[in-house]
Amino acid sequence: MAGARPGVTPGRPPALFPLFAGVETLPGVGPRAAEALAQMGVTRLRDLVLTLPHSGIRRRPIARLAEACPPEIVTVAITVQRHSPPTAKGRPWRVHCSDGSADLLLVFFHARKDWIEGQLPTGARRLVSGKVELFDGMAQMVHPDHIGAEGAMPPPEFEPVYPLSGRLTQGVMQKAVGAAMGRLPQAGEWIDASVLAREGWPTW
Repeated sequence: MAGARPGVTPGRPPALFPLFAGVETLPGVGPRAAEALAQMGVTRLRDLVLTLPHSGIRRRPIARLAEACPPEIVTVAITVQRHSPPTAKGRPWRVHCSDGSADLLLVFFHARKDWIEGQLPTGARRLVSGKVELFDGMAQMVHPDHIGAEGAMPPPEFEPVYPLSGRLTQGVMQKAVGAAMGRLPQAGEWIDASVLAREGWPTW
């Protein structure tokens, strides 16, 4: 090729090689997830890191249930008081909770008894995160997004929401993007600041 240095094959810089690895090389991305990503045109790490979230979820951590302002997404520690299994087909499983300042119903549809009682044993303290709404004057959280032991790592206060396809979940997508970001080469911004400002593009 004209202009090429003798003995040097033109091509991409070695520092960029990780960006062209397949998404299946990421932890947690199995064949099904890779297939779902391919349906979105995402087959390499470069495609993944350039797939921007279309929105976000803000979770407000609160010290007491009484601080919640329904409808609002919050993260709060509660005590499981008792379970109310469904009395008829199609009815939800309700878990009565409190923190001393207010009461909260956790509502689950099609819940398995062993799973829900294992996640929320009576008397246990749990950290839950989800949308608190009022129903018949009672605060409730339908299918919490997060259930963990008190003192465990809470979910992030801001959570990006990515486009999905197939059976791909936000959890898998977020972990995959995070792992891909960890493989990015150290590089400075190569687009002029005036162009970034004019186009409204994010920086590298």
